[in-house]
Amino acid sequence: MVIFLITFTVTSIGSNSYAVQMTTVLSPVLNQAEPVFTANRFITLQYDPASELAKKFATVNENVTFKANASTPGMAELISGINKDIFTEKQSPILIENATIDYTGTLKGSSDRLIMSYKVVFTPTITGFTLPSNTSESAGALVDLDWRGFHTSRPLELQVPEIGNMSINYPLSLLQVKFPELAQQLNSSEANEIFQTPLFNFEDIGTPMERWHFLFDPTGSQASTAGSGFQELGGSRVVSIFSLGESSFREGVMEANEFDANAVVNSTNVEVHSSHPPPSGQIQIGGFATVTKSGNSEIAFVTENAPEGTTTATGGFPLQVLIILATMMAAVSVFVLWKARK
Repeated sequence: MVIFLITFTVTSIGSNSYAVQMTTVLSPVLNQAEPVFTANRFITLQYDPASELAKKFATVNENVTFKANASTPGMAELISGINKDIFTEKQSPILIENATIDYTGTLKGSSDRLIMSYKVVFTPTITGFTLPSNTSESAGALVDLDWRGFHTSRPLELQVPEIGNMSINYPLSLLQVKFPELAQQLNSSEANEIFQTPLFNFEDIGTPMERWHFLFDPTGSQASTAGSGFQELGGSRVVSIFSLGESSFREGVMEANEFDANAVVNSTNVEVHSSHPPPSGQIQIGGFATVTKSGNSEIAFVTENAPEGTTTATGGFPLQVLIILATMMAAVSVFVLWKARK
């Protein structure tokens, strides 16, 4: 006897509980997209209210804000470096052709602490996620998903007007711009790892797709009503939505990453605490998408419409979907050979 266990989870497409770290809309037909990656980090320096540090930083309220695009010195090298890392780490065929950066770093002081917050929004224009297959175009398309979880340890330096050369990937750079003496002392302490930990680390977005919540919208109306930003692309009127960030028995619990260290600055003991929000993301794919693994790779097989009786949310698949999966595995074989040659 076969027992089927069905779990139901109440979720929201546009959850405000977590900071969004990656959203994208993919059309296999257009084979071009503009995903939005957002890196968030919070670092707190806590010190004795009677210390010299408290006197210096109690009233601090500083920020560094700028935008960068293709004309910004250093952007071409930044894009080239990330392309190399994605190909090396993920063997993904996607190519970043262009990108924009929105950087916001703030420092807010009080009587016993200095709080630093970072928000870096990276919006690349990518192509090449639609993969070659041995099936006809009408039978479906293969979409590479491995690129989503990239990380880079490169400094990602840009020439910023009125600031000069600045790394947008290392938290230390914000202090180097505003308080270079403090930056130097922290970098020479055991807390240096916190300030050298890259902001561009989206490995959590690479969480296996089986832990993402799935919603199939046969009309696109649910996605539009929910305010998720659904767009009709490449002639597709249906949409598959994969969301990461909801906590449930099936998806598991998404937790914030936190780190602590100690430092001595101007003879004052400083407790350093770093945290960034749990991973959160959303992938919308034009068409009906089913995801499979091939080795360490995850691939979406996308058809124009879903089989009759398809479930509209995570929980199970009807027989027709299993037939599609068999077709998909045949198509994936070509992709496996393609990656093996790389």
